[in-house]
Amino acid sequence: MTSKRVGVRSLREELPEVLREVSETGQPVTVTRHGQPMATIVPGVPAQLSARPRIIALTSLKGGVGKTTLTMHLAAAIAQTGESVVVLDADEEVSALRWQQHAQAEGVTLPFRVQAADRNSLMRQARQLAQAGQTVVIDTPPNNREVLKSAATVADVVLVPVLPTGMDIDRLATTLELLADLEAALPRFNYAIVLNRFDARKGMAHEANAALNSHPRLDTVVRSLSAYEKVFGGSPTELAQFREIWDEILGAMGGPA
Repeated sequence: MTSKRVGVRSLREELPEVLREVSETGQPVTVTRHGQPMATIVPGVPAQLSARPRIIALTSLKGGVGKTTLTMHLAAAIAQTGESVVVLDADEEVSALRWQQHAQAEGVTLPFRVQAADRNSLMRQARQLAQAGQTVVIDTPPNNREVLKSAATVADVVLVPVLPTGMDIDRLATTLELLADLEAALPRFNYAIVLNRFDARKGMAHEANAALNSHPRLDTVVRSLSAYEKVFGGSPTELAQFREIWDEILGAMGGPA
């Protein structure tokens, strides 16, 4: 595609308009003198977009690991930092959307917005929201490889919740195999396991925690708190652990914590 051209003399008068056009269209403009190209004005990419994750996907082929609860709490923790956050609900059970509906019925305003994911265009939908300045958190369904692949492919960071039980650790392998394939195909792919509902009183929890050290994982573990069981339909308030998760993600990716 041939870039638009503008003469040096005209540029002196039209510079603000030219810069606006380059920014809005994403198309370069060539500066000419006596008809010969001298320089090219190209759209810039804000530095923080490359370092600060804009799309986070919560994924697991196993159900019942707490993806929606983690999604809503992480979204609230990110919103506390001043970010504008959107949760994309890609789960057939639309648990995140139902959470928002219950909150609205009770007159509770969540610090983020939940909207239905379009499964046929999930990657484009998430990317468009991110390009508009939103931080996007995707809640994915269990046992759906196609949605998991779409969410993981478009995400800057993929989080894989797992419970501290022998069965959950065993079932984790299937999800990790799929993510390993994506990692081999994508030049930049970041994923980590999140240990959820950790109860320090149980020996199995410590065994599971140790077993995860051989995989990409977050150091932060989400402790089992009764508050998480009661918060459905309300605005998440127990957010300290999720701020730690967000800070750990930012630190790993080189963004400002």
